[in-house]
Amino acid sequence: QQQQFAQAVAEHFPSGTRATRPAGGYFLWVEMPQGVDALEVHRRALAQGISVAPGPIFSATQGFRNCLRLNYGHAWDAQVQDAVAVLGRIAGEQG
Repeated sequence: QQQQFAQAVAEHFPSGTRATRPAGGYFLWVEMPQGVDALEVHRRALAQGISVAPGPIFSATQGFRNCLRLNYGHAWDAQVQDAVAVLGRIAGEQG
């Protein structure tokens, strides 16, 4: 599942996006290009029924403005694949 998520991020997110797997857990840390606002991606994704964790919630100083944490603990299916594609489109519209 981790590999499928990472491949989908590479395919659908803007050029320059990097995805890394933190030690422990079922998460990818996605660093999008500067200028992409993770809080805006989060807001627009929620409006479409997609939940992500925007980077600033992991920082006391509102850092990681261009980062998302994606949970890959759910089974990979067409719905998840479509959600990653939507997230990439939302991010690409800002970048």
